Amino acid sequence: MERIKNYRAAVAGPEETHESLSNGINSIADLLAPTLGPIGGHVVHERDGTRGPELLDDAATAVRRILSLGDPKVDVGAMLMRHIVWRIAGQVGDGGTTTALLTREIYLQALKMMTAGIGYRELEIGLQAATAAIRQELAEMAKPVETEDDLSVVALTVVKDRDLAATIGELSYLLGPDARVSVEKFVAPYLAREYHAGANYKAEIASFHLYTDPIRKWAIYGDSTIALVDDTLSQAAETVALIELAMKMGKKSLVIIASHIKEEALHVMVRNQTEEKKKLSILGIQLKEIGDPRRMAFHDLTTLTGANILGRNYYAYAANAKEADLGDAMRVQVDRKMMQLQPYQSRIAEMRETVDQLRARLEGLRVDDEERDDIINRLAALTGGMGVLKVGTNLKHERDIVSGLSERALTATSQAHRTGVVPGGGAAFVHARRALDTLEMDGEENVGVKVLKDSLGAPFLQIVQNAGIESPSVAALRLEEAGPDYAYDVVKKKLVNAQETGLVDVTGVQTAVLETAVSGALMALGTNTIVFHRDPTESMEP
Repeated sequence: MERIKNYRAAVAGPEETHESLSNGINSIADLLAPTLGPIGGHVVHERDGTRGPELLDDAATAVRRILSLGDPKVDVGAMLMRHIVWRIAGQVGDGGTTTALLTREIYLQALKMMTAGIGYRELEIGLQAATAAIRQELAEMAKPVETEDDLSVVALTVVKDRDLAATIGELSYLLGPDARVSVEKFVAPYLAREYHAGANYKAEIASFHLYTDPIRKWAIYGDSTIALVDDTLSQAAETVALIELAMKMGKKSLVIIASHIKEEALHVMVRNQTEEKKKLSILGIQLKEIGDPRRMAFHDLTTLTGANILGRNYYAYAANAKEADLGDAMRVQVDRKMMQLQPYQSRIAEMRETVDQLRARLEGLRVDDEERDDIINRLAALTGGMGVLKVGTNLKHERDIVSGLSERALTATSQAHRTGVVPGGGAAFVHARRALDTLEMDGEENVGVKVLKDSLGAPFLQIVQNAGIESPSVAALRLEEAGPDYAYDVVKKKLVNAQETGLVDVTGVQTAVLETAVSGALMALGTNTIVFHRDPTESMEP
């Protein structure tokens, strides 16, 4: 739809503002609603005149295709919903449509209350108190994930492909909640995975002359002495000093891990390796990380190897290193992209202490905190969680979609490791409403509690409606009476034990959906003025 031309810049007051917001919010919610559940439909996106339509059942991908609905008055609410849906997918990997429906329901019900005279502040207090109560109820309802199949079920809700979901479930199960998995795209139908044991860092071998296996283009050393140089190794004297120190200690191999290795220092390593009767094997590795990630990588490598960090910002240069400054490792492997390091058993206790500290910090951070990714990467390196998921399709846009869904599925399975699962298909929100029966607030604040309680059933009712089942409200009542262990299987049209049948949702995803929906609804409710620009900026990023 083309944008209305020559639309004048204008300012809308409260009444017109909420009419515009309602239209936009409804537009996106109505667009996504039919896709929810196992019997949901697709969003059809007409790309251009030369290619056929694109069928989408992923909310985040669908809303990203929308830059404008053609009417500035509708776009305001629509772009708010677009941002909310995309944000929740990025944070927890799933839940976009559920968030859209819940946001819409909370907003419209609360708007009716405001029109009837209830104050925004009272609604806000009630909604926030109710959110906290539901969040606690979901946590108490949660069951831990214990098997690879559990994680595959979680992945399937995102990727909708059983083979891909099974592979993602395996990766997540074997590598753990702090797994670092990179997704690689291939120009053909393809599905495979690789595992890299030990601590893993983005790095490269300093010279192809240092390969122990030139055909495979990698170097592998066991029982190695380790030197850590968070600096540029530029002088031959620095390399010579480290070699002589390792030989004095009676070592057979030396691995130097540095920020950068220049030609003069590298020449000494290469010359040493090419000598026929060398007394010491040597390997030079350059870390690819820069800034704080590199500094923290060196810090963690001291835990893994027992070596002290050398360099201009530390107490000693490489040329002045002492025996106590060198560490060791059971095995080191490096190629053009990655270094894998396996520590000795004696380092495990100290490593676990660092891991516990990092996990404690991670639990205290918001899901959108910028520090989360850095901590997750450090945990993945320290706990040996590193994998590669290889996916491919014939068409580029399909590869992009599958790759994006795979990354979000991995995020969701990571959440499942940490927070467990609750009954799926919207059942968890239906069951959690009971927590609001005993929540008492002051005066009109109770209206906010009632708004959330009445809104929580919206995702479940939509799933039942999409399945063509009559009387969704009756199904909700039966589900509530069955108790918190049950979900409603709309395919078989009967109540089932959620855990036994695998009809589950990730607790962390549902919690994030709840918080995001309440926050989005309150943002819309608190908006009283809209400034319409004549030529607003359009953005591909929600």
